[in-house]
Amino acid sequence: MGEGIGMETAASAGPGKSARGYLIGVPFAAAWILSALSWLGICTDGCEETHLYRLFGFPLSPFGLGFFTLCGLAFLTRNRFRFSGFLIPVLLSGALGSEIVLLWIQKYAIGRWCLLCVGIALSVVTACVLVALERLPGVAIRIRGAERNFVMKRIAVKTVLILFAFLAGMGVTAMGLKKPDAIAAVLPATSFAFGVTESSAEVYIVTDWFCPACRAAEPEILKGARLALRKAKVVFVDYPIHPETYNFIPFNISFIVREKAKYLEIREAMAALARKTKEPTSEDVQAAVSPLGVKYVPLNYVDVMAGMQYFNTLVQKFKVPGTPSVVVLDSRTGKTKTLFGISEITSDNIMKTLAEVSGK
Repeated sequence: MGEGIGMETAASAGPGKSARGYLIGVPFAAAWILSALSWLGICTDGCEETHLYRLFGFPLSPFGLGFFTLCGLAFLTRNRFRFSGFLIPVLLSGALGSEIVLLWIQKYAIGRWCLLCVGIALSVVTACVLVALERLPGVAIRIRGAERNFVMKRIAVKTVLILFAFLAGMGVTAMGLKKPDAIAAVLPATSFAFGVTESSAEVYIVTDWFCPACRAAEPEILKGARLALRKAKVVFVDYPIHPETYNFIPFNISFIVREKAKYLEIREAMAALARKTKEPTSEDVQAAVSPLGVKYVPLNYVDVMAGMQYFNTLVQKFKVPGTPSVVVLDSRTGKTKTLFGISEITSDNIMKTLAEVSGK
C-alpha cells in the first residue's frame, strides 16, 4: 500500500522538481508566440491561403492563441491543482491530433508550407515528448497486490482519455476545417464583374501588368471588352507572371470594386503607370487617375486577399495557358473556348467566340 502511494507522490512531485518539468513551458510559450504572430498576419506567403481556412466558421489564429493560453495556465498551476497536471497531456493530445490534420491540409490541399504553422506543430510535438519523458519514471515504479490493480486501472483510464482526446482533436478539426468561398466570405462575386452580370455568357480577360504581349494586346482587349460588356459578364483577372504585378494588384482590385463606371479608362492610366514604375506608391496611383476625376480609396487586407484568391481560382479552373488569355464561356450551353496570345486576341475574335459558345 505504501509503495502505491509512493508512486503517486513521485509522479506528481516530479514536474515541480524535474528540469524537464520546467522545460515544458518553453514549447508552450513558443506556440503561443507563433499563434500571436499568425493572428497579426506576420508570416510568409505560404500563410496566405492557410489564413482563408476556418474552423466552424472562425479564423484559426484566435483559436490557437486561446488554446495555448489555456495550456499555459494549466502548466503554471500544475503543482497547485492535480487536475491541471492531468489536463496538460489531454490538451496536448488533442492539439497533436489537430496539428496532424492541419499539416495534411498544407501538404496535400494547399501545396505549400506555412512556416508559422509548422513551428506550432513542432512545438506541440516537443511538448508531448517532454511530458512523456517526465511521467515515465513515475509509471515505472513497482507496486504489488490490490494497489497495483488500482493504479493500473487509473493508468488505463488516463490512457484511454488521452487517446480519445487525440482522436477528438483529429475528428473535430477534420469536420470543422473548411475554406469558404473567399468572395462569399467578404465580397460578393458580382463585385469583380462588369457588364451584364446575370448573363449566362461570360468573358474572363487574363493579363499581367508587365507582360509585353499583354501590353501589345491591350488595345484590342479594351475594344473587345467594350463590345462584350453589352451582352456578357466580363471579369478582368490579374495573373502575376511577373512578380512586379503584385505591386499593382491591390490598386487594381480597389478600382474594379469601387470605380466600375470609369474602370476601362483607369485601366489605361494604370497601364501607363506600369511603364514608368514597378513599385507604385499610393501617391503615384492617385496622380495617374486624378485626370479622370477618380480618388483612390484602398480596400482592406482581407478584401484584397479575397480578390487575389478569386483570380487564382479562375486561373486554375480554366487552366489558363499564360498571358494574355481570354476565356469565353456560356453556362447555358456548357461551351468554353480560350483565346491565347496576340494573334488570337482581337476584338473581332472575342465577339465571334462569344457568339460561338452562346450558339447565337
